[in-house]
Formats: sequence, C-alpha cells, structure tokens
Amino acid sequence: MPWTTDEPGREACEHTHSRGAEQDAHYTYVESSLAHAETVPSSRVSNGYTVRPSHTALAPFGLHPGILVDRTYRVDRLLGSGGMGIVVLATDERLERKVAIKFIRPDLFPLPEMRALFHNEARAMAKIAHRNVLSVFACGEHAHNPYFVMEYIDGQTAETWLQRASQAGALSSISHALSIVEQACLGVEAIHASHTVHRDIKPSNLLIDRTFRVAVGDLGVAHGIERIPRDRALVGSASYMAPEAALGAATPPELVHRRDIYALGCTAYELLTGRPPFFGPTDVSVLAKHVLRQPPAPSQIRPDLSSGFDSVILRALSKDPRLRFATVEEFRRSLVAESEQLHEPARILVADDDSEWRNLFVIALHDRFPHAQIDTARDGGEALRAITGATYAVMVVDLQMPNINGVQLVQRVRANERLKSMPIVVVTAAGGSEHWRQLATLGVDTILVKPVHPDDLERVLRRALRAHHDGTQCPSTATLARN
Repeated sequence: MPWTTDEPGREACEHTHSRGAEQDAHYTYVESSLAHAETVPSSRVSNGYTVRPSHTALAPFGLHPGILVDRTYRVDRLLGSGGMGIVVLATDERLERKVAIKFIRPDLFPLPEMRALFHNEARAMAKIAHRNVLSVFACGEHAHNPYFVMEYIDGQTAETWLQRASQAGALSSISHALSIVEQACLGVEAIHASHTVHRDIKPSNLLIDRTFRVAVGDLGVAHGIERIPRDRALVGSASYMAPEAALGAATPPELVHRRDIYALGCTAYELLTGRPPFFGPTDVSVLAKHVLRQPPAPSQIRPDLSSGFDSVILRALSKDPRLRFATVEEFRRSLVAESEQLHEPARILVADDDSEWRNLFVIALHDRFPHAQIDTARDGGEALRAITGATYAVMVVDLQMPNINGVQLVQRVRANERLKSMPIVVVTAAGGSEHWRQLATLGVDTILVKPVHPDDLERVLRRALRAHHDGTQCPSTATLARN
C-alpha cells in the first residue's frame, strides 16, 4: 500500500484493464486494500479508489489535521483512501520523524474477515526487519478505531516511475528497472524467510525513495506459507496473478511461495518492456490469459533488451509452479548474472600513486573480471597518456596524485569528446564535500572512500557499466559510499 508525496493516478493506456468490471460466476475478486494511495487536492476516482480532500475523508475516523493520536502522532494530512480505510501522514513528536498511519474504516472493523486482514498486515510487517521491506513501528486504537504506524516513504512507486518514462515518450532504463526488481526480490526473500507469502507483488506496491531504495509494501493479503487457505476468493491483482491462484487451485505448501515468483516475473516483464505480459478489457479476460496463453518474449517487445533475459523471465512465468525458479534468490541471481554478462569490461585503467592500493585493486579486479586487461598508472599524467592512447571500458582514479591530481584528470578526460561517456569511479582516502560536489558535476559515477572492500568496488563498476550501456546515469550517480 504505497503512500508517497509524489503519486499521480495511473493514466489509461492501451493495455490497461478495467478493475472490477466483471466478476467470475464462481469467485469474488479481491484487491488488496489501498493499493493506490495518493495525495490530490480534490475528489476523484483512481483505479477504483476514491481520493477526497482531507477534511472529508478524515472525518469518519475522528481525525483532522493537527489532532494528536495516542499522545504521540500529530496528524498532518491525508495520504490516501480506499475501500478498507485511509493512510495519513503524521509527525511522531517523541522521535521527531514523519510516519504513515493506517486506519481501518469504522464500518468494516466489526467484520471478522476485515479485522483479520488488518491485524494480519501489521503482524506480517512487524515480523520482518529488512531495508527492502516497509517497516511497521507500532499499533494501537484511536476512538476505538485500530491503527498501525509505518515507515513513511517520501518518493514514488515503481508504477509511477514507469509511467513517467512512458509519458516522456521514452523506454525505461534497463539498469534502473533491474535495480528495482533486484531490490524487490531481496525484500520478498526476507518475507519468505519469515514463512510468509506476500500474494500481491506488483509495481504499485514497490516504493522508491529519493535514494532509489526500493521497499516492498502492502502486506494486507499476506499469509503464512503453511496456512494459505483454499477458498473462493481470488486474492491479488489480475495482471500479476499466477495461473494456479487464478484457478483457485490447491497448491502444496512447498510451492505456494512460487506465486510471488510469478508476480515478480510479471513485474520484471512490465518494468523492462513497458507493459504487463497480459492485458485485456476485464480482470476475467486477463486471468484467462494467465491460465491459457504464453506471453511474447520480452525482447520481442523491446528489441534493445538482450534475448538472454527472455529465458529468465519466461521461466518465472511458467504455468506450472514446479517449473519456475525454486526460490526468489535463484530468480534474482539469474537476472543479475544475465545483466553482468552484458557488461564485462574488456580493459580497466587503475590510477593510484599508492603502490599497495594499486596492487590490491589489480588483484581484486583480476579475480572478479578474469577476462579483462588491467592497466595501471602511478600518477595523473601517466593515466592521461594511457587513456588517450587506448580504449578503456572504465577508469578507477585516486584523488590525490602527483603531477595531475584526480580532479584535474577527470576534467581533462571529460573534455575529450571520445571519453565523455566512459565510466569513472573515484577511490580516495582524502578530499571533502567540495571535491565530491565538483566531481559529481564533472560526471563521476561513484566516489568510494578508502578502505574499500573489493566486493563494493566490483558492485559499483558493474553498476556504472550498466548505466552507461543504457545511455543514462545510474541511480547512485555521484554518490559517496563509505565502509
């Protein structure tokens, strides 16, 4: 259930299906609550959820801006409302931080199934402590209305991120899309480790903060793996629902978590191609395609996408859950491996006047990029001569060097038209915020502060190579990483 300050309603497009337009004769379609929370100035309907001004939507809950909940949380404003309740932005006056508080609708709380969903969501979130899963902080009652307090994400959802790329007339960044999916997988791995299945993974439930951290949210229909009920309700969202879930089929407990793998495959498909694997005019028509049809290969939809991703994503979308990846980790590693195969550097230049660090980098890079040629330079002048006489996939640069220092070297490299797009990673034990701001302006991809773990160096090099391959900057462009 996303709550962001930056969440427009989803625009209609050729593949958008109507939600709730039709119901199967045997099943009731269930959307998880508040899947599209947003902030808007006036009343309107977005994807089946009515969003109203704060004074209108807050009144039934005994709330208004400025009221103090449980002598701790000062309500600021409405973030979103939906069929199950509302989410408000509040200030935790004891800890001086912004939080999101979810309240259940008073008319729904007497219903046992609604109370169960509400309390189940809070418990499921509280069991998990992971940077890629939304955190829950507390729970209580206000005017006899239950609530729970959650981490507030100031940013956007993956759905909005994709929408904005589409509205700009551009394809999504492959590296950014893979970063979102990889982080979502890490979050779902943590959820599965708590013996819980999410059951409603989709782009609108992936929250992205301003540092491009992704957090999985909306565990409103999550359930314990050993206790997934077999009932007549379809739980989840049609565009991301596994065939066995659409059929209401009994699934062995050891395979239930693979429904989330299917949903992650659908999410990866959509973020990379701009459209879900199946779409249609109604939910029922979409569900039928999940059961009966094979989606086109992602590279058929997006020709600049490596065909190597086809087998990975289509395996996650196997109709038979036994043919999918056994774990989310296996799916994630397969995506990462395919991505890294595209960006193995042929030649790397390491410029550092410290012989010990220079040798350490060479050993580490040889170990991680066994087919790459690793060249070294002892100062900025030697590095400049090397870089102008050969073609390098990426350059690793120290900041303080004799003759020509790291800042001057980067300036001269970026002044060369041929070298403007070459990734540059600065690794330094010196310098301050002024240097780092200057390097960011010059187009340095990442700044690492010594001592540097070889795995961190490998990670930022691969990320920079992916970003430059896409023709765009990576989410962490010119970020400072400390160990």
